[in-house]
Amino acid sequence: MGNDYIEAARVFHEITKHSYTSVRSSPHFLDWDNKPLPYKIYPGAASVALPRDLNLSSTPTLAALSSYVPADFSAPIETAALTRILFCADGLTRHKRMGADDYHFRAAASAGALYPIEIYVAASDVEGLETGLYHFSPADLRMAGLRRGDWRGYIAEAAAKRPSILRARAVIAMSAIYWRSEWKYRARAYRYCYWDAGTILANLLAAAAAEEISAEVITAFGDPALEAILGIDGEREGMIALVALGHTDEPAAPSPPCEPLTMETIPLSSNELAYPDLVKMHRESRLVTVEEVAAVSAAKIDSIQHSSSANALHLETITSEESARLGETILRRGSSRAFAQEAITAEELATIMAASSEHPQADFPALTDTYLIVNAADGMHAGAYYYDRNARAFEMLKLGNFRGEAGYLCLEQPLGMDCSALVVYMADLERALNALGNRGYGDAHLEAGILGGRAYLAAYSLGRGATGLTFYDDDTTKFFEPHAAGKSPLLMVALGIPRSRMKS
Repeated sequence: MGNDYIEAARVFHEITKHSYTSVRSSPHFLDWDNKPLPYKIYPGAASVALPRDLNLSSTPTLAALSSYVPADFSAPIETAALTRILFCADGLTRHKRMGADDYHFRAAASAGALYPIEIYVAASDVEGLETGLYHFSPADLRMAGLRRGDWRGYIAEAAAKRPSILRARAVIAMSAIYWRSEWKYRARAYRYCYWDAGTILANLLAAAAAEEISAEVITAFGDPALEAILGIDGEREGMIALVALGHTDEPAAPSPPCEPLTMETIPLSSNELAYPDLVKMHRESRLVTVEEVAAVSAAKIDSIQHSSSANALHLETITSEESARLGETILRRGSSRAFAQEAITAEELATIMAASSEHPQADFPALTDTYLIVNAADGMHAGAYYYDRNARAFEMLKLGNFRGEAGYLCLEQPLGMDCSALVVYMADLERALNALGNRGYGDAHLEAGILGGRAYLAAYSLGRGATGLTFYDDDTTKFFEPHAAGKSPLLMVALGIPRSRMKS
């Protein structure tokens, strides 16, 4: 029925909730023989090898996370800089052989290490790279050529003539191949695809800032036009976001006619399955008409001003120079498999929260709120907190040791119990849906993924660990009530001191 029929998102959210009963009654099992290939491969496409001598950024991670590059001051983009940005976003950082299997690990966190997100690049003014549309291959650091020509005008037309796209030096398009995540998570994978896109964006935005290149995230666009140019179907593979990268005074040249893209790709599995609830959710969130795109692009949402507590805790933070360099952090980052039940410092926690909580330069408004269960932070009482992203202050909600509750809420995983702090990103989905339609559902999860991805980077830059977690939905809301009444959890990130050096 379309983006305005927000009952679709309400229903989808309800039927994809986890509860104590639903997790135990699920008949789902993992068919390892049918596990999807983690890479999209165009066997017949001509490809461009990207520079392998990356020389990753020496900018302190915390500085990169907090930097804002105005479009007018954006640096030119060379192929080497674009490669560094793409590698930091989704590059293959390492692989391990375990038994008969190869495990490939990428720059950004991914739910279940399934990597459903694909990256395409419409390059128009990148020094050393022919103008055209490409697909980025993390496996071998190459780009497959899909179309020649300047496609900024075509893409901008689909995005309500967004000025940042018309003047971009390159436009990045991000899509999700749902089956990669559905293989494990079924219809709930729709949420996880937005988390994964968010963690990639967290890395990408930090890498772009380190290169002094402006970047704006855009989610209001006509899906059919972008599906056509990328050659995707909108059901098996759907659009997630655009990023306008860099700025030039040269206007976009007229785009060529968008002929059908007929390049074949290698099948991901012998038997790909589709989950109708996910397909329906994405279909109902697509923007089809120019009017729909313009309405979502112009939508505003009033931020809720929580009454500030007289006991709000403002903490000192660590200077950016004390954090590891961004390139080092990207290569070090993983997902901690186990935490020691040890304390980080209150200053470390405050630094991670401050560095990760700023809303990105984007066409959608801030939609998420941040809650925490602090298990062990020297200089803070253990308890449940609300984190005010604007004031950068912690508001105590409940005093006490809630390790048991934290472990239970994240599907009874020891990570929640053993970590120093469990960060919970939540949103009033009704506010998001009323302002943005069903599109707001993806936007809220995308923002949570960006903030969570930034928390990962900040934590690893300080020598700490992090991992993303899923949860019992309604039980999490109840735990943080009455403050979180009416809000839904979107993503959890556990922070702490890794008990083991094994990471994924």
